Amino acid sequence: MRKIALLLAMAGTIALPVQAQGISPTQTDIMKKLIVQYGEKAKAEASKNAKGKPFAAEEFSAENGRQIYLMSRNWEGDEMPACAACHTDDPKKEGTHNQSKKPIKPLAPAVSPERFTSVEKVEKNFSKHCRDLYSRDCTSMEKGNFLTYLLSVK
Repeated sequence: MRKIALLLAMAGTIALPVQAQGISPTQTDIMKKLIVQYGEKAKAEASKNAKGKPFAAEEFSAENGRQIYLMSRNWEGDEMPACAACHTDDPKKEGTHNQSKKPIKPLAPAVSPERFTSVEKVEKNFSKHCRDLYSRDCTSMEKGNFLTYLLSVK
């Protein structure tokens, strides 16, 4: 009996560091909840834009999210930076704010346990950053793709 308890205790100490490096259950739950919400909104937006014509609802794509993360945009004649301009090309690495030069913790939830733990905070950040980068709100499809990409980053 003592051997089993000792083995379980040892297994727990080995497993703790591994879990600390991955996406926490809270982050996973919040991100999946948001992805479901964005999926429903994206279908409604696509249906509204189809104006009665049949449409194929797209699935969220990590590759499309990666493109959103990396791609600069040209908006009304001005080149708008990509998310990666501050967060680096690798969302697992610490970035630097372009204007203030302050460090930015990694964006990837796999290495940042405080990221994506509040629906309200995620929405607030999407609103702020989408307006800053694109002078508009991001669509539900863009948000869903972006979160799908970040969930795929290990």
